[in-house]
Amino acid sequence: MNSEKNPVIDIVIPAHQKDLATLDYSIAGIRKNIVGVRRIIVVSKEKYTDKAEWFNEALYPFSFKEISDLVGGSNVGWNYQQLLKLYAVLVIPDISENVLIVDSDTVFYRKVKFFDNGIPLYNLSKDQNLENSDFHQTTFKHIKKILPEIVEKFPAKFENVSGICHHMLFQKKIIQDLFARVEAVDGSGDSFYKIFLKTAENSFGVAEYNLYFYFLISCHLENYKIRILNYKNTAKFQPLKECLRRKYDYCSYHSYMRGDEKTFGKKILNKITNIFF
Repeated sequence: MNSEKNPVIDIVIPAHQKDLATLDYSIAGIRKNIVGVRRIIVVSKEKYTDKAEWFNEALYPFSFKEISDLVGGSNVGWNYQQLLKLYAVLVIPDISENVLIVDSDTVFYRKVKFFDNGIPLYNLSKDQNLENSDFHQTTFKHIKKILPEIVEKFPAKFENVSGICHHMLFQKKIIQDLFARVEAVDGSGDSFYKIFLKTAENSFGVAEYNLYFYFLISCHLENYKIRILNYKNTAKFQPLKECLRRKYDYCSYHSYMRGDEKTFGKKILNKITNIFF
């Protein structure tokens, strides 16, 4: 348990070219609204912005090519960016013990704290009916495979609850403990990242945020509190319209949703029609 009431937080944002439209806005929202921030660090293959520090992903203990070889060249980026997040607190020099990972398509609009009297604070996903989600069930099997202890100790109150909500506070001591336990269970001598990949059912079968969150709530019971944030998953980021987002603590602008913009417009039109007619 952290004895500091307001521990220092460093921010890490893994970035890819597809999300450059939101990157600087994400940085600005973090700087303005997240309490206790010391450093903001963008992890990428090249420098994309002057608004934050840059850490070259080539300095990690694995490369994109190695991850490609390990997963067979399929959905490499999905696996690679998850490992960039998990290893950040161990790889980046002079980084805080408390690292808030923020997806580069996520913008904070209201003041948010990540500690309450020294206890880390966590949000829950809005996803529902997880028992019917192939992705959730597959990634949960992966978590059970690499560290059965998580499932054995899993709190019943979190059944069908996800911690995937586009940011996650990682603590160095928790990451180190997670890695050590996974490597001990595997027993092959492989590093955590190789175990993480070789035990996946398919190339989309890993979920770094849930792995950390489920490990936390199962094995570090006194090291977290849940507080619910109001957030929205949406598509295209339009800066001139973002004043409408102020009721949300943050919004995430997912590139995979952008093909549905016309569908979104039809939904809004249908809502208006239903209200008046």
